[in-house]
Amino acid sequence: MIPNILKENLATGVLLLNSSLEVVWTNDSVLQILGATKSQVVGKSISTWVLDQADNLYQEALDSCINFGHPFTVRELKLGRGEQMSTVDASFSQIPIADTDDSLSTESNPVLLIEISQVDNLLKIARDSKYATDENNLKKILKGLAHEVKNPLGGIKGAAQLMAKEADASIFQEYLQIIIFEADRLTKLVDKLIGPYKQEQFQITNIHKILEHCRTLISAEIGGAYFINHDYDPSLPEIKADEEQLTQAIINIVRNSAQALSEAKTANPVILFSTRAIRKHDPETGLVTSAIRLRIEDNGPGIPEDIKDRIFFPMVSGRAQGSGIGLSITQTIVSRHHGWIEVNSKPGGTAVDIILPFGDI
Repeated sequence: MIPNILKENLATGVLLLNSSLEVVWTNDSVLQILGATKSQVVGKSISTWVLDQADNLYQEALDSCINFGHPFTVRELKLGRGEQMSTVDASFSQIPIADTDDSLSTESNPVLLIEISQVDNLLKIARDSKYATDENNLKKILKGLAHEVKNPLGGIKGAAQLMAKEADASIFQEYLQIIIFEADRLTKLVDKLIGPYKQEQFQITNIHKILEHCRTLISAEIGGAYFINHDYDPSLPEIKADEEQLTQAIINIVRNSAQALSEAKTANPVILFSTRAIRKHDPETGLVTSAIRLRIEDNGPGIPEDIKDRIFFPMVSGRAQGSGIGLSITQTIVSRHHGWIEVNSKPGGTAVDIILPFGDI
């Protein structure tokens, strides 16, 4: 029915379904997109792989094709199973009975053809282009802010040092040293935000060490108001990372979760840290890669729909007191680690995944 040269060389994924919406044939491109074998796909219902079946457009596509023969395209349809997920554009069309293969049984006769094109890479390119523009704008803002912040920091540090030299200041030495230390720390932080990234800051580190440090900091910050739990995979390998920057990226996400829980007055608020080894399509290369998934999950109100797709852009915040800078910085840090961020949010809970590729598991 389909020439072998097309079967073997089509970059577009092709699925043929029977009247029960079971897959009767698929090409290799579909298997690559789904990260599955032929035996896992053929003979199974297409609903096994569609993650957003509640989507009205998807249901309309099926109804229109089966009942009326109307071709239909669904943009950004989520396909996958378990941790494996791909975003595709799917075109549905009906197959006339006269065109079906007589060698197939009646039950196997295809009645529906689905063409799928993976768009993860295109979405990432568009998103990264937007991030790059916004990051450049953010850097301009930060450079102006840095100039205004570093001047008073220098004055604060100088005044504290002069006070520390006074004979009657001995009882305040501890507090004065804290002021000097924090002034130095903030100056370094500002320099890092606006300065060039240095590859040599990468070191072999244990991701759980970073996460536990973040848990300790946030727990102290919220004074035990929320339960911060963890579910780690102890078999994960060490990774090459900038501990200080990755810590800042994680803290920015956790702090947002804690503040959202507080503002929503969520009953029995919980934040959960978890880690897993996964196989994932790398949006940058399009290849399936081994990665560590860091998930920060809360049972809060969820991200408002109107900003869900823009929360990592500068100056975008769902909170009245939010600056919209923290998550943008997080996005920049994760990108520098050759990773990416995925967000799944709905009323009653938000899960933010930091995906860090590390090679073969």
